[in-house]
Amino acid sequence: MKAGAGAKSVFSLLACCICVSPFFAVSAQSQQYRPQASPAVQPQSVSTPARPVSAASVSLARPMTPFEREEMLGDVYMIRKMFRHAIAAYADLLREEPKNSVLLNKIGIAYQQLDLPKFAERYYKKAAKADKRSAIPINNWGTVEFGFHHYGAAINRYKHAIRLNPAMASAYSNLGYAYLAQRKYKAAVLAFCRTIVLDPSYFEDRGAGGEVIELRGNQPPGLFYYLLAKSFATLDDVASCAHYLKMSRDEGYKKFTNALKDPAFKTVLRDPRIRAILLPPPPAAPTDAQPVR
Repeated sequence: MKAGAGAKSVFSLLACCICVSPFFAVSAQSQQYRPQASPAVQPQSVSTPARPVSAASVSLARPMTPFEREEMLGDVYMIRKMFRHAIAAYADLLREEPKNSVLLNKIGIAYQQLDLPKFAERYYKKAAKADKRSAIPINNWGTVEFGFHHYGAAINRYKHAIRLNPAMASAYSNLGYAYLAQRKYKAAVLAFCRTIVLDPSYFEDRGAGGEVIELRGNQPPGLFYYLLAKSFATLDDVASCAHYLKMSRDEGYKKFTNALKDPAFKTVLRDPRIRAILLPPPPAAPTDAQPVR
């Protein structure tokens, strides 16, 4: 997608920055639902529009069409968090292609970022109807259900998205969060395990962008980190297990020592990194000796 050096630099910015946010950032002050862009962009490989309209799909070997330039303008507005301007730009393009699933999904994201979930849901539904093979709007629709605390409905959406695209790590991650909200911890761990298998670095705190929405958790972070440690233990990733187990302890999760008797941790308990967290050395005994003056 290159009309010149300026277009190339803007595209590079787009590829890195659209809807940037951390994967999981629950603070002590706020654990409320907020729509967040997934750190792992899932390509719409299962869905091929009638013609390439996404800025990321435009060939670098030719100039952009007016349609593509207008879409890129909308994407730039998204980067700048000028969501109403982005909606207006995408809506102009919809007059030309009213059943463009990619544009409908982007409008849904913009409304979700404006904290207007009902409008977001409306456009995700339209996007899903326009392209029944795309997992992306189905996943994003599920995040709206999650925000309304309709966890069963959210789980159904995520499962639908996974059926359409079994390699969609963010859908498995969102599924894990929904099970966690229902306190179905075993199911949550299985979903997180699948996320890690698909993308081993998925839960690292990094910025990225894309068209897939992932949620911040609405559960205590200590519990989440413990379940994540359990997921890595199940996959025999000792280093990551130790990392998240320590985070769970540091967040004040009082049951982190349950790992000592949890079968999922059995294969990692002998590792000194795990033992140092679960069985720290006792404090040094006080001495009665007086310092020499």
